[in-house]
Amino acid sequence: MKYPFLMGILLCAAASASGQNTAVDNMDTVQITGNKLRFKKQQLYDESNGSVPAQIGGFSALGVFDESMGSEVWFSKEKACVSVSKSDRLPYTGQFCLHAQWDKIAGGCKWIGMGIGWDNWQPKDISSIVDSAAIQIMLRSETDTLKTLPLALALEDYTGAQCFIGFSPRYLMGNKIMPGGWTAAIIPLSEFPFERFNASAAMIKQFIIQFEADGNVYMDDIRLIRKK
Repeated sequence: MKYPFLMGILLCAAASASGQNTAVDNMDTVQITGNKLRFKKQQLYDESNGSVPAQIGGFSALGVFDESMGSEVWFSKEKACVSVSKSDRLPYTGQFCLHAQWDKIAGGCKWIGMGIGWDNWQPKDISSIVDSAAIQIMLRSETDTLKTLPLALALEDYTGAQCFIGFSPRYLMGNKIMPGGWTAAIIPLSEFPFERFNASAAMIKQFIIQFEADGNVYMDDIRLIRKK
């Protein structure tokens, strides 16, 4: 036999199965590649090293925006009206956040905004979590106390239908954004009028933020959370 010691390993495993006192829980396994052997330390019964992704009702694409300003994020190019950039100024999580500054009236723009096609622009079926989940946006103001923001929010499906709602002060934890700290805005998915706009929650394309009037705010950690 080419590798006689393999029989010894198999016999050890068999002895353990029959109730004998053999330390197989920490036994080495053998991997054969060509004529070479190498040993890999592992448990007899493998356990996954990866963590189970967070889910809400089986839906796992919870992160809308965290760090990247890549192909999933777009924004209006009218520089006279809006600027959206990645900032490393005191992010809520990670190394970066979004910084949005806009003045729609002074710039004379008809429409300005941004969108996030999270999960690599895949169609997202959120129909089963509309009543149990919400969109969280972490918000920060540098100088002013803000009681609301001149924004409209929308979820767009893959037919192009967009269901819009206006930003409300009741979405803000504590009903205002204090300068110098992060405040969570929690927008329940059930607030979006899918039926009125004939939009399908079963094939969501992107999350849209429409800017109105003027504003200056940092945004971070946009994600779906379980509604409390």
